Amino acid sequence: MSRARNLIFILTDNHARSMAGCYGHPLVKTPTLDWLAAHGARFRNAYCASPLCCPSRAALATGRFPHQSGYWDNALAYDGRLPTWHHRLRASDCEVSSIGKLHYVSSENDNGFVDELLPMHIVEGRGALIGLLRATEHGVPPRTGPRQMYGRPRVGEADYQRYDRDITAAAVDWLARRAREASGPFALLLSYASPHPPFSVPARLSERYGPEDVPMPVQWRANERPTHPAIEHVRAHDGFEQPLSEDYVRNALAGYCALVNLVDEQIGQIMDCVRSSGLLESTRIVYTSDHGEAGGNHGLFAKSTLYEHSSGVPLLMMGPDISPGTVIEPAVSHVDLFPTILESMGVEPDEADRDLPGRSLWPLLDGETHSQPVFAEVHVQSTRNGAFMLRDGALKLIYHVDAPSQLFDLANDPLETRDLAGEPAWQARLEALQSQLRERLDPESVDARCKQAQRAHVDRMGGIEQILERGSITYTPVPGDPLNLEKMVR
Repeated sequence: MSRARNLIFILTDNHARSMAGCYGHPLVKTPTLDWLAAHGARFRNAYCASPLCCPSRAALATGRFPHQSGYWDNALAYDGRLPTWHHRLRASDCEVSSIGKLHYVSSENDNGFVDELLPMHIVEGRGALIGLLRATEHGVPPRTGPRQMYGRPRVGEADYQRYDRDITAAAVDWLARRAREASGPFALLLSYASPHPPFSVPARLSERYGPEDVPMPVQWRANERPTHPAIEHVRAHDGFEQPLSEDYVRNALAGYCALVNLVDEQIGQIMDCVRSSGLLESTRIVYTSDHGEAGGNHGLFAKSTLYEHSSGVPLLMMGPDISPGTVIEPAVSHVDLFPTILESMGVEPDEADRDLPGRSLWPLLDGETHSQPVFAEVHVQSTRNGAFMLRDGALKLIYHVDAPSQLFDLANDPLETRDLAGEPAWQARLEALQSQLRERLDPESVDARCKQAQRAHVDRMGGIEQILERGSITYTPVPGDPLNLEKMVR
């Protein structure tokens, strides 16, 4: 069976792996994603490279982890300096275009596309500068914006939902044109802003998800949530240190379910166009999200930790050469998509790609069952120091610089409610995973190198006082919309 000649890569923002019917969620409706899973392959254990928008998107594009690329956070974003799979396909005479959110530095850089339609990049080409202060003596002041944002689900259409509607309309037009022209192969990166909050949805979806119906997260109550110092720091920085009420959690999760449903409907319009345009038999569809969403679990909302809810992502692939209903059990990473896409499009890697850390997923899609350890890292504004994940089989290490490690047995504790790192019976396995991590990199050296880069960028951006004066961006606005800056307390 031949490989598909075209690619549609659909990317969303902030979609937790568990939040889809095909991944077992008992409430949220995702008929389009469920159809993709039933007619293609579903990866049960996929991870982003770093659970924040810019470093994750840079890794998706370049196939390199933040410590390899230098794209650490939401200020040090992708800038065209390193080659991407977009560049490789474009060089092979494939028409490569993007529609929607990229979250790179600027369209003025060569990001590897023939066209960028409706691009969303970091604010003013500078992004979330406040996060750089984690590397300075001042530190990052606590924020109130995230708690307020998650606490305001509403009926209606917010800026992100309007933007996503425009993205879908542009993509339908683009695909219809391509089908009419019937020229060479194409690759379309189609990137939505949802289900990132704010949670604003039509009344029909708000009514579908009553707060009383949502499954409650684990360890959301103040007397249950983890007291690990690194996790407490994230919680306090994002404004969730004070206890969460049950009403707050239920309302936020109802809004999240509704917004996942809404973006699934947008993707459904894309798939309707693919079918009606006659592209289905010649096109591979890839679906994933840049990172997950804590959703109240462990007393957290948003992302920035290496728990499953934030680092785990959905990953679906469908095409004429993928067996319907395939389920892939071994853990995989976003960095595996670079070699997978090149192989699927018949493009040979460049010499500069030989040291990429990812591996093609085609052997798994073709029936092999081998597994290898999966890695992720985080160095973002909600964190004081770097953290590193290594999953080997069912065991998962989260190594924190200057804080105790965490260890979870995902086979028996998939929701990560029991940290085994302090239990004597698990010490040998903890030490083995720590040694395995150190064979890959030196966590302390990487943390120091990241902070050095962040401090240098503070100087380039005018210094601590100027960054504090600018404030914190609660979420990146749609192009043309006003900034949503939160003033910082010095």
